[in-house]
Amino acid sequence: MKRIVCIGDLCADLIINYGAARESISAIKRGDIRSQSVELRSGGTMGNASIVLGRLGAEPIFITDLCEDRLGLFLRAEMEKNGVDMSFSPSGDYGAMVCIAVLDEKGERTMFSWVPPGSRYPTFSRDSFSERLYSMDCLLFTGGMTLNNDVSSMDSVYSFIKSMKERTDSIFVFDLNTRIESYGLNDDRRHYYELYTDLADVILGSGIEEFGPICDEKELSDCAAVLSRRGKLVIARDGAGPVIWARNGQLQGEVPVCPVKVVNTVGAGDSFDAAFIHAYNRGLDIRTCIELGNRTAASVISHEGHLVILEDH
Repeated sequence: MKRIVCIGDLCADLIINYGAARESISAIKRGDIRSQSVELRSGGTMGNASIVLGRLGAEPIFITDLCEDRLGLFLRAEMEKNGVDMSFSPSGDYGAMVCIAVLDEKGERTMFSWVPPGSRYPTFSRDSFSERLYSMDCLLFTGGMTLNNDVSSMDSVYSFIKSMKERTDSIFVFDLNTRIESYGLNDDRRHYYELYTDLADVILGSGIEEFGPICDEKELSDCAAVLSRRGKLVIARDGAGPVIWARNGQLQGEVPVCPVKVVNTVGAGDSFDAAFIHAYNRGLDIRTCIELGNRTAASVISHEGHLVILEDH
């Protein structure tokens, strides 16, 4: 197995359960007194995936733009207690950003990014990546949140991954995670999407809203087929619909998701990615990797708490 190295965003997640608060107000009117509170968690797509990988026993390395304010120290501690190696993450003297997740009555989330004064979006430079990594064969994992419209940062991550593939037997897994509502899709960002997807061995993503703008296709299956040319493996999630996979420009199969009652959707896709990558790195067949990803995501969205995963992995 290769050492898994996650590269990307880590932030503080402020969880506001608006739907539950609304229900509590209705309950109080009936004489049933309940309480609600805001919850602070570690977050970020790569942060969540790293925690799940840690809980699965993968001992991942996480490279992020780590800060040293109180939120930054909280985030580092949360990662390390879940088995994530943070020793390759450089530290800066600015503050951590905050993602505010508002949950509705069905547990569906709406995300808002907030960059407090003295904080910034995570960015990377050539100095973000230790020379020690070039002696390792790694599974490198990052996603669209690193494509943050900072050309220097986007290029630094790309150059590191390209160098790792040239100098070692590393492989690259990329999650589209376009987040167009936050970052848009200008010419620079689109250019780097082309570079990253061309470099990737495995491409992950969720729904036509992520795949469509990258592929200029209207059907998810067509997008998966287009991106899978030249031997790439593409895994496309689609909410409650089956997960499909494609390779060499052809659809290979689909796997139904696990039917569960949704409590909240925070971290669902990140958990799928982590479980899939963990299984893929162990050499399991693609269908089994997807099934494990589905089961892990189902556990997360059907339980209260932070990234609650099944115990039989």
